[in-house]
Amino acid sequence: MSLLFWPFMIASLILSILAICVKKPIFLVISSILFVPLSLYLAASPRFEIWGLIFPFFYIGAAMSLAKKILWLSILLVAPNFILIGWIGFAVKNH
Repeated sequence: MSLLFWPFMIASLILSILAICVKKPIFLVISSILFVPLSLYLAASPRFEIWGLIFPFFYIGAAMSLAKKILWLSILLVAPNFILIGWIGFAVKNH
């Protein structure tokens, strides 16, 4: 299970940073695809329920705003995924 989640999450974050730096929205679309397994797992947990399915759409929204040359909005839309992965990493390390 961890073989699937952590490499995909880290690759998703790296690709999103790369997408914003080089202004290529396709990398954000790939990041959203890499984020789907974690999103489905979160949707199955009682804490997130259906809200877990929203996180890949943040990447899609960031890709659309990056395609329209609105850099600040794409950074803002990518931030919840960084916060979520940071929170999950913190919870795993400290419990």
